[in-house]
Formats: sequence, structure tokens, C-alpha cells
Amino acid sequence: MANRKSSFIKYFIIISVIVLLYGAIAERPSSYNTFLRWITCMASIFLTFKAFKKKIEWQKFAFITIAILFNPLFPIYLTHSTWVPLLNVLVAILFTFAIFPPFQKTRR
Repeated sequence: MANRKSSFIKYFIIISVIVLLYGAIAERPSSYNTFLRWITCMASIFLTFKAFKKKIEWQKFAFITIAILFNPLFPIYLTHSTWVPLLNVLVAILFTFAIFPPFQKTRR
């Protein structure tokens, strides 16, 4: 039961971040971007811990990098044209890969 609840929480967090990242494509107030930074950074840290636990190397690197880029305490300021088309979509894709890993070995 606990494992099922943990999986639900993981998927809920990831899907929420994906929706927020795609929602940032439109011009939003700065408060939305601040909220997006907090949620994305915390979700990245959460997934980094999961990646260390499961020893998934590409996720360790990817989500540490995302946590640094979206860090709300010491923000890295980029223009809206840089964040939206490139970074937000790329990060949303990486969060999607956390649900459906493309590099996972199949068992027979």
C-alpha cells in the first residue's frame, strides 16, 4: 500500500510540474514564474533523491541541473524568450521521461 501511495505522489508531482511548465508558454505575471521556480526546483530535488536511490545516472545529472536552473533562492535570470521555447519545453520533456524512461532496459 505504501509503495502505491508513493507512486501516486510521484506521478502527481511530475504531471503537475509538466502542466505548469507548459502553462508558462503564455505570458504570465512574475508571481507565476516564482511559483513555477519553487515547484520545479522542489520536484527536481525529489526526483534527484529517487534517482540516487534507484541509481539512474542520467536522471541524477538532469534533475540536479534543473534544480540549479530553477532555484528560487539564488535565481538565474534569463529572458522570457529563452525560458519559454527552449528551457521550459525541454524540462517538461525530461519530467515526462521520469515517468516513461526512454533508456530503461526491458526484462525478458
